[in-house]
Amino acid sequence: MKRNIFLLWICLAMAGSLFQSCYDESNKYGNGLVDSAFRNISTDTSTVTVTALLIDSLETSGKSLVMLGEYTHPVWGKISSSSYVAYNCPSYTTDIDAQVVLDSLVLSFNYGGYYVGDTLPAQRINIHKLTEKVRLNDNGYLYNTSSFAYETEPLATSTFIPRPQSGEKLLVRLPDEMGQDFLTRFHKRDIQVSSDYFEDYFKGLVVIPEVTGNQSLLSFQVADSSATLVLHYHIIDEKENEQVLTFTPNTTTQFNHIDHDRTGTIMEPFPAGQKEIPSALLDNRGVLFGGLGWYTRLEFPFINNILMQGEQVAIESALLKIYPEPGTFSGTNALPDSIYLYIADENNVVTDAVTDYLGTAVQSGTLVKDDTYDENTYYYFDITDFMQQELGAFGMYKHNLQLVFNEDTYTTSFRNLTFSDQQGRSPIVLQLIYKIYESY
Repeated sequence: MKRNIFLLWICLAMAGSLFQSCYDESNKYGNGLVDSAFRNISTDTSTVTVTALLIDSLETSGKSLVMLGEYTHPVWGKISSSSYVAYNCPSYTTDIDAQVVLDSLVLSFNYGGYYVGDTLPAQRINIHKLTEKVRLNDNGYLYNTSSFAYETEPLATSTFIPRPQSGEKLLVRLPDEMGQDFLTRFHKRDIQVSSDYFEDYFKGLVVIPEVTGNQSLLSFQVADSSATLVLHYHIIDEKENEQVLTFTPNTTTQFNHIDHDRTGTIMEPFPAGQKEIPSALLDNRGVLFGGLGWYTRLEFPFINNILMQGEQVAIESALLKIYPEPGTFSGTNALPDSIYLYIADENNVVTDAVTDYLGTAVQSGTLVKDDTYDENTYYYFDITDFMQQELGAFGMYKHNLQLVFNEDTYTTSFRNLTFSDQQGRSPIVLQLIYKIYESY
């Protein structure tokens, strides 16, 4: 019996190169006179490999949201977003015999409430006229990489102080020449502005942030009362009669084009189209980034090594902790409320999700905040079921976890999360408790 105990200790010592463990002494009876047939082991040094992955393209059409501006992330570089908006033909009802006079043509936006970056400095945008019709792809979508031709010279430029949660409107006056052309054609019932030909006459607008100086990305609503073109005019009679002609946006084809400038960042050496980057090549970092499409693959290559520690090994619990890197989040770049884990096969095809304890809903990582010390802020997941299924799997039967945002976060925000692998500043941790069974 002593020889068996000696061999067990040798086996556990060898496993210490992979697992730093502590023993649960509560499984001994009679003050150590009788040894039990099992041991509980706890470890937080299990290997986790981290790889950044990029979604080919994100569907940004039909989201009823203009994303506009420029923001520089402290690690990942400069992100800018422009928005393309085509318009529906309005119904003009003023009598053709009336005398009409232009007052103004205004582009009107309602803030959407979401923003990232510093909104205190002024922001500058340019409005350009499209020279190419906005058309959905054959699959019915437009993407963050889509674009259409537009005039080089802007119709108008606006400098403003962002007020993302004020309930105010952003109003940009467009040239009177453009407004007068609209008014003249509609009043004369020109065929160019009839419903059949309007799209050929006026293809829409693209709103583009200035490439320098902007420090925030903002959202604006797209609806019958927002992202509209409003033509103000009046009818001359005994009293001036003010009128409004509203061009509503085509919510189906409106989309956001997003650019990522990696210059001066750890991503700069990699081609823009590279879809997979190990954390070791990103200064030991993993990343999730809405708007750009980055997510992360987590793998556990040596989990089966614990099977060598006894005749039978069973995982009792597995807790995954992910620590956001201090300095990459702030009041103007808040941490995402929810992140998710999905289960994928060797080809990165999702097969299932990490669910809650009831097994009915996808588990969102619980965020534990430490407002005093950022280093103690983390997300955690209970991945016990997943690790129990993975233990003993090999080859094509092994799975990985994919750390992602939900679809809306990717397509309607620039939420982001930067965290470390096990060699980084705030290492990712897999806490395992497993039971070893032995026969004596």
